[in-house]
Amino acid sequence: MLILNGSAEFMSAEGEHNLGDRHTFNMFVKNDNLTAKLDEIEAYLVARNWDNIEITDNGLVENIEEIQHETLIAAFKKAQHEELAVVIHNTAM
Repeated sequence: MLILNGSAEFMSAEGEHNLGDRHTFNMFVKNDNLTAKLDEIEAYLVARNWDNIEITDNGLVENIEEIQHETLIAAFKKAQHEELAVVIHNTAM
């Protein structure tokens, strides 16, 4: 499973975040080929009101036992079934 770290800007005046605030995120992608999934990753985030996306790091998680945080474990499991899952960190940059 591919894991991405990055940031994105919230593009809506509605929701739990403020318009224009940039937040960091972790994203799990079932397909290990980042280049092949970039358009789908962008569409996924834009559909959730995030844009100006910057991916700063990526790596592979071979199995769920490597993850220690409950929210990230839930996202990993979601990505196993839905191909993509994102965790947005609540603190604006």
